[in-house]
Amino acid sequence: MENGANEFASRFELLPTAYNAELVKGDIRTSNSDFRVKEVLAFEPSGEGEHLFLQLEKNGCNTDWVIKQVQKTFGLSSREVGYAGKKDRNSISEQWFSLHLPGKEVQPSLIESPSITVKNAVRHNKKLRVGSIKENQFEIVVRNLSSKLDQKALEQIVQRGFPNYFGNQRFGKGFGNLEKANELLVEGKKIKNRNLKGLVLSSARSYLFNLQLAKRIEANNWTKVVAGDCINLDNSQSYYHLDKPTNEEQLRIDQADTHICGWLAGKQPSEATTEALAIELEAIKGFQPWLLGLNRFNLDSQRRSYRAFAKKLKVTEQGNTASFSFSLGRGCFATSLLKELVMCNDASTNLVSSEISSSHSEALS
Repeated sequence: MENGANEFASRFELLPTAYNAELVKGDIRTSNSDFRVKEVLAFEPSGEGEHLFLQLEKNGCNTDWVIKQVQKTFGLSSREVGYAGKKDRNSISEQWFSLHLPGKEVQPSLIESPSITVKNAVRHNKKLRVGSIKENQFEIVVRNLSSKLDQKALEQIVQRGFPNYFGNQRFGKGFGNLEKANELLVEGKKIKNRNLKGLVLSSARSYLFNLQLAKRIEANNWTKVVAGDCINLDNSQSYYHLDKPTNEEQLRIDQADTHICGWLAGKQPSEATTEALAIELEAIKGFQPWLLGLNRFNLDSQRRSYRAFAKKLKVTEQGNTASFSFSLGRGCFATSLLKELVMCNDASTNLVSSEISSSHSEALS
């Protein structure tokens, strides 16, 4: 089994792309304004209730830091603050937070600072829960391109989707979360911080999923159903098992009504069988200690689609700069779309920020 951040990073860089594009080099996040994200909730706040929903624009700070500022400003505990998803520090992100303030009126502008702006404030009758997101809207600028983007690959991404890899944000700075995962799952070292432990376990599952997806792409069947596959419905977490591939099922996949989904390892064994299961197990061969560890932590197994689609994808190129705008469903990574076209250098790793730093990078969700 692999060890060390360098080995994990090397393996991540070698994840195959789907369309054999002529990859070009480019820089992302040369400034926070080059990476904009707007969170769209899965529901409309009702306008009344015990919870105050704040839509905040944060510039150059991570979600956990913003939550701490909300708690401090309004005198709330961690249980009284909700959020739908975390966003990258090195971005300008609009996201929602809920504050449990029954019968209490506050001035939302008190939270404002050079890095936090209030965009909206509205009441609702329930706390905001993680995952309550319809989509995330992105505007991303890639600079210093070494050449023009591969237009054929771009067209295929629009028509056929792109591999739903977990982005490297999930694995922490320098892929350190995976080193911590190995210490936790194999060596038995303790992580006292509950949030960090959850992130580390999630990073391990995400890494194993990426290996499975990579194996399907290498075999050119990441969108071709094989015997024993699990299939999930579009825009749904519901899935079912397929004993044998059929023309009808393949047509549904081709029309994006359904997607093949991979295993997020936990205490239950994978529900894939025969050929699909053999591919999964081959992909994560050597990681049996991780699987045993994930079982020991009593995590429920889940499934995740191998494919994602970008809605309203528009790309404009001017000189050596490309501007992307698109929307993704929750849990999908914008950097995984870019990976199909550009070998991205994340310039934010060289930036010095005056904001409080986080001990780990955050996933786009």
